[in-house]
Amino acid sequence: MAMVAVAATAAAAAISAVGAVRSAQAQSAAADYNSKVASLNAQAATQQGEAAAEAQQRDSQRRIGTALASYGASGVETDTGSPADVLSQSARDATLDNLTIKYNAKMRAMGYQMQSNLDSANASNSASAGVLSGTAALLSGGSSAYRMYSGGGATGTPSLA
Repeated sequence: MAMVAVAATAAAAAISAVGAVRSAQAQSAAADYNSKVASLNAQAATQQGEAAAEAQQRDSQRRIGTALASYGASGVETDTGSPADVLSQSARDATLDNLTIKYNAKMRAMGYQMQSNLDSANASNSASAGVLSGTAALLSGGSSAYRMYSGGGATGTPSLA
């Protein structure tokens, strides 16, 4: 009867160890997947920022060109005075808008990349934790089984029988 208890304790330890390792593998795989998704999101944010900056630049050039054409059609000199100031300020505003779009896209991409790095570290840590948890379960179960086998009982105190 004692051998059955020892075998059951050893089997429970093995099952617990396998469960810990499998659980950690699943957590690691999920974190690895999340890392890859975040990395792809970083690339997408960069590409979206580039596209938005190009679209903004084209739009700004179109608006400045329209203003120049309107001034020219009205006979206004565009190289001095208020019209020149307006065109110059429009060009500066367009440049600032373009830089802001690029900066915001870069910050979004950086956030995604940081998340990717964290998820990658989590994947690695989960795998390590699974091995450690599985090892601890085996050692604990083995210790309990040994105490039972050697007559020390489950608590480790010598049996009086």
